[in-house]
Amino acid sequence: MVRSGRLTPEVIVDAALRLGDREGAEAMSMRRIAADIGCDPMTLYRHFANGEALLDAVADAALADARDPGPGTPWAERLRAVMTEIRAAALRHPGISAHLAARPPLGDNGRRLGSGMTAALTEAGLPPADVVRASQALVAYLAAALAMTVRAGRRDERWAQVNHVVGGPPGDHLFVVGSDEQFEYGLRLLLNGIRVEALAR
Repeated sequence: MVRSGRLTPEVIVDAALRLGDREGAEAMSMRRIAADIGCDPMTLYRHFANGEALLDAVADAALADARDPGPGTPWAERLRAVMTEIRAAALRHPGISAHLAARPPLGDNGRRLGSGMTAALTEAGLPPADVVRASQALVAYLAAALAMTVRAGRRDERWAQVNHVVGGPPGDHLFVVGSDEQFEYGLRLLLNGIRVEALAR
């Protein structure tokens, strides 16, 4: 239990992140977070305008250990690393991963990683407008991939049904929905597309 006088946004975010790690997304309500901290739910509103603002901060905190290899790394390798790091960090925190997929963080960590992506796309040779559009495409892919991973990730009955519909040898090459292999393959296609687009300029 934390005394209300010692509560800070950082303490609340850290407690919420750890609660989500233990109990999943269902526990990420203002009432449940307040109960875990040991304070009245209204106390949290002194630090966050609403539940969404708190979850936005928790999502950004979840990315604290996601690394950007930085300048000097070839642009495609840098993008691959940042995208993979964001996905891995989100999946390490199951309580907030779905929120992170739906609302990419705009806090310090989100901006840090976003800046790395922008710099890599600029190095690839895209003009400014296409840097913005390519960033949007990459974020959309990451969000969809995270949502798929949260909801799936194994060869279940649905995978078998799809495999049967596809039929024949091609069906044997279906990735498990939400798997690392599926994510990496799709990301490679995107990076190759960015490379072709940059060369066409």
